Amino acid sequence: MSVIIDESCITCDACLQNCPVNAIVDDSNNPTGEKRYYVQPEKCVECVDLFDNPQCAAICPSIGCITWDMPFTKEFDAHFLNEEMYKLSTKDGVAKSPAFKEKKFRSDISMSKRGVKQEVQVAPSEKEIG
Repeated sequence: MSVIIDESCITCDACLQNCPVNAIVDDSNNPTGEKRYYVQPEKCVECVDLFDNPQCAAICPSIGCITWDMPFTKEFDAHFLNEEMYKLSTKDGVAKSPAFKEKKFRSDISMSKRGVKQEVQVAPSEKEIG
């Protein structure tokens, strides 16, 4: 997993409908109890091998709502187990953390852009528009 939906989510349903691996749940099913959509880190694959860019960010009308997180790899197991913002699903009482099963991630996104709310999608500049 490596994307987060932040508090600017307007619960429009676009990302939910476009996630190819069904990693997104709506606000009524957000395991953290927050009123925004939630990306299940144990399911998200950043659309690696599926699309050029994460489809949630490509369709999101709230520019900046989808941000990069750390890769869902063993190296970052503590990050996903210890942060309050994650509620990992379990299997036989064991959290489905990166140590349980790692996920693919975009190696072209540097670590300096991960875990610091770096936008996946940015608004086009005036130059690009006109």
